[in-house]
Amino acid sequence: MRFYFWLFLFFPSFSNIQSEPTGANKKRDELLLTAEKFLGLKYKSKVSKNIFDCSGYVRFIMAGIGINITRSSVSQIHDGKRVKDVKNTRPGDILVFKGRNHRNNRPGHVGLAHHWSNDTLYFIHSSVSSGIRIDHLKETYYSKRFLQVRDVIGD
Repeated sequence: MRFYFWLFLFFPSFSNIQSEPTGANKKRDELLLTAEKFLGLKYKSKVSKNIFDCSGYVRFIMAGIGINITRSSVSQIHDGKRVKDVKNTRPGDILVFKGRNHRNNRPGHVGLAHHWSNDTLYFIHSSVSSGIRIDHLKETYYSKRFLQVRDVIGD
């Protein structure tokens, strides 16, 4: 017990290491656990009354943690708050992409930030060709189409 007293006295930030996650972090963790349950499901699969195209999947996962967002990728670019620097993206943030034509700036695809690894942002999404899967933002196909990040969970 004395050891911890001295540890906290000289290293007060040590207490943050063992602290419980905040409400927002719990929601982000819960969101990812739920999102991963559907890995491999085909694009436009029906789950309950929901169709898992990209925006339907994101909306369903968000609803599971009590956050209501709009239904389409075109409108989801307005949900929540914009994250100005992609480096500040956190798990559960919505990534918005252009549609298949990367020259048109209209939103056409969305996914959920999953994790960072080696300065690369990974995201989980419902892909037309492969269903629900995890990809990363450095892939040319996605990097050319990336528009912005939206935080609908907050702190």
